[in-house]
Amino acid sequence: MEDTSEISMFRLPTHRPVLTYVLLTVIISIFVLQAVYAQINFPRPEPITAWGALNYARVVFAGEHYRLFTAMFLHAGEVHLLFNGLALWVFGRTVESVFGTARFALIYFLGGLTGSLASLFFTRGLSVGASGAIFAIFGAEMVFLYRNRALLGSAAREQLQSLITLALLNFGLGIFTQIAPTAISIDNWAHGGGFLGGVILTWLIGAHYRLKPDTSLFFSVRLVDDGRLSKTWYFAALYAAGLAFLTVYVLNVLSG
Repeated sequence: MEDTSEISMFRLPTHRPVLTYVLLTVIISIFVLQAVYAQINFPRPEPITAWGALNYARVVFAGEHYRLFTAMFLHAGEVHLLFNGLALWVFGRTVESVFGTARFALIYFLGGLTGSLASLFFTRGLSVGASGAIFAIFGAEMVFLYRNRALLGSAAREQLQSLITLALLNFGLGIFTQIAPTAISIDNWAHGGGFLGGVILTWLIGAHYRLKPDTSLFFSVRLVDDGRLSKTWYFAALYAAGLAFLTVYVLNVLSG
């Protein structure tokens, strides 16, 4: 059994979650603009497809591939925005503060695109929302807690168990909306794709701390992050290249 009495004295370095605040501002602002547009054009329905929703036919047959990205900034209603906004506020600030803005951005956007691609291939309908990207950072926090469990102690293990339970509840709710007649249909494929992307990316580039002897001080150690981007950037590049290749392949399959 590892003695964590000395490890618990260390505090992890943190960063300001600037991108999290920017993302929240952007998605809320876009939703407000959509609401204003809807009021101006009432009673005509809000053409969410025109704003960049992930529309299967438009992406596959009209070549509007940008929708895989723009759909992450749109929401179908106030409740949808509220839940995603709260999740981004909670998990986004936590992950960005520990990982830094650069790694957070890579996990958020690459994970979100993975979720969009999964939704496109398996759902083949119309979908919007930041939940794929949010599930990516949700998965990122889970991997971080797992890989640093010796460093963070029992509190991290308990938090990890809580996150696993929350993930199972979310996926269960998504399955329920698919088999029961509900007003809102949750896109579990986007959630699952984003979650998987976040887990893989975090395992490759996420913060992974260890104690290293500090030769500048007698009988002292310091925290070292083995996942810092200066050492792991090529993993992110390989993931992005693989995702691009998979996107091209999926589009060819769907359009053929």
